[in-house]
Amino acid sequence: MTSPQTAPRSAVTLLLAVAGFWLLADTTQAQAPQRRRLVLDIELQRQGSVQAGADRGEQKLSQRWQVSALLQSDGAPIPYNPLDPEDHRRQLQAAQSAQSQAQQRAATAPMAPMPDVAAMQAKAQALMARCGQDSACLMREASALTAATMPASTQGRLQAYGNAAAACERQPAGKAREACQANARRQAGGGVDAPEDSGLATPYLLFTGAMACGLQLTARIDDRVKGSFNDVQGVVNYTETAQGSETRRDDLPCPTMQAVLDTRNGRVWTALSLVPQDVQGVQTREETNGRKQRHEGRIGLRWLEAQAWLQQRLVQLSSEGQDQARLPAGAGQAEIKMKWSFRPA
Repeated sequence: MTSPQTAPRSAVTLLLAVAGFWLLADTTQAQAPQRRRLVLDIELQRQGSVQAGADRGEQKLSQRWQVSALLQSDGAPIPYNPLDPEDHRRQLQAAQSAQSQAQQRAATAPMAPMPDVAAMQAKAQALMARCGQDSACLMREASALTAATMPASTQGRLQAYGNAAAACERQPAGKAREACQANARRQAGGGVDAPEDSGLATPYLLFTGAMACGLQLTARIDDRVKGSFNDVQGVVNYTETAQGSETRRDDLPCPTMQAVLDTRNGRVWTALSLVPQDVQGVQTREETNGRKQRHEGRIGLRWLEAQAWLQQRLVQLSSEGQDQARLPAGAGQAEIKMKWSFRPA
C-alpha cells in the first residue's frame, strides 16, 4: 500500500511528467525490443553469350537463392543509418539546420520559470484526496492543474490530452490502452515523428543477427554452356555444366547480418555480404578432342549482369514486396525476380 508521504510525491511526479509530455517521443513502444524475420527469394534465368579467356559460348543458366533469418533490435531509435552511404551528408545538413534553429530560439525565447515544487506538492495532496486510486481521475486532474502553469498557447492542448488520456484508462490494460494513449499524445501534438523537412534526425532501428539467428539457406544452380575455342589443331567445341542444389542451416554469418528500418516510411536496408551464395554440386567439361573433366565441390552462384541490380535492390526494400528486371545479356536476356519480407516475428 502507498504511504501518505509517497502518494503526494508520486502525484508531483505525475504533474511534472504531464507538463513535459509534448517534448518527448513515445518511447514506451519505441524502445521495446523487436524481432523480425528477413526472407529473400531471388531467381535468375539467363540465356546469352559468355566468354572466359579463349572460350566463347552460349549459356543457359537457371539459379535460385533463398534466405531466411531472424534479426533483432533493442528498439531504441538511432539518428543515423549505417547502411546508407548518403546518410553522412544528410546528417551534416540536419545538424547545421538544427543548430541554426536552436540559436534563433535561444535569442528570442524567454526563460521558462522553475516549477514551485512546494505548491505543486500541496496541490498533489488535494488531488490525491479527491481521486484516491482512480487513475482516470488522476490523469484528468493532473492535466488540468498543470495546464494552469503553462503558456496560454499550450493550455488547451494539455487539457485535451488529459481528458483523452483519462478516457484511455477505461480501456483494458495492454495494447488497446497503449494505442489509445499514443493516439492521445499525437492528437495533442506530443510523441510524434519529426516531419520530413524539420531537419531533425529520423528514427532508424538497427537490426542485427544474434549468434543463433536460425539462418536457413536454399540454393540451386543449373548452368550449361556450349562453345568453342581455337587450338593449334583448329576449332575445339566444348560443353560445360555446373549443377547442384542444397538446403542448409548455417548460423556462422549471423552476427554479420544487418538491417536498418526507417520507421517513418518502412524502408529497409540490408547488409548480407558475408551470407554464403554457393551450393554443393558437380562441374563437368567435355571437349571434342576427347578431354573430360569432372569436379565436385562448392559452386558459387552467378548473377552476372544482374549483380548491380541485386545489390541496389537489397538496400531498397520494404516490409514486404516483389520486383523483377530484364537485362540484356549479349544478344540474349537475363531475367531476375525477387520476393522479400521483413515482418515482425
